[in-house]
Amino acid sequence: MSSRPRPFQIYGPPHFTLTWTKFLEICDRDGQSASELIRVWVEGYVHRKDPGNPQRPITAYAPGHEDQLALLQQEAFRRLQTYAEAKGGELTWLRIVEELRSDLSGQPLVDVAEKTARRLTKAGVRVTR
Repeated sequence: MSSRPRPFQIYGPPHFTLTWTKFLEICDRDGQSASELIRVWVEGYVHRKDPGNPQRPITAYAPGHEDQLALLQQEAFRRLQTYAEAKGGELTWLRIVEELRSDLSGQPLVDVAEKTARRLTKAGVRVTR
């Protein structure tokens, strides 16, 4: 097997040319190798996507598992965003805690409430303490 690097080519539509040129300029300005950045991105993508559709462990359905917390946070976010829209775009941090209290307690409650408050703020909701 040869130890020489194997060249690859990528293709893009004509409108991508400006973006690609900017990417190369930024890499040059930052002293980065465009090839290295692309390899890092591809390796990360493969790491996230491989092995494809793995089986979820049975612990994923247990209370307190990170998947369950993520789902809980997403559902609470949607409900709180709808509530805030009805209240003129703002809500209190305590309202967030009340929304989550039936499913969480202790430090996990505080942590998820903080994450939810940050997401709501980024979405344009004013969260008051």
